[in-house]
Amino acid sequence: MHDDFSVRYQVEKPIWMARLSRAESASDVMDVTREFVRTHAELWAWLPTDCQPPPFTVADDISHYALTLYRKEVGEDLHMTATLHALASFFSEAAHRMATVFADHRESVSRKAFLDRQS
Repeated sequence: MHDDFSVRYQVEKPIWMARLSRAESASDVMDVTREFVRTHAELWAWLPTDCQPPPFTVADDISHYALTLYRKEVGEDLHMTATLHALASFFSEAAHRMATVFADHRESVSRKAFLDRQS
């Protein structure tokens, strides 16, 4: 149920973080992100319209969505606030993993180019 998502997510979080940490490519990160959305499908109908997840077709969708969730003001609705912050936590971690994957890829390309010039 959506009311206890923030509590449930604290139990699930290590599993999702492990899955993100094993993602070795941008495509892998997107796959984990999309699976997270599918797994928690019951939440989306309950969220405000402007907090609905995007289709996650490009890497920037993840960080933009995390920011959208963090910035959403829901007044005194503590359940909604806790849910949005729990969701934002996942998407922030996914955005961080995406940045790390891109940085690792860029570094390996730069190293390869350097080593190719040394031959």
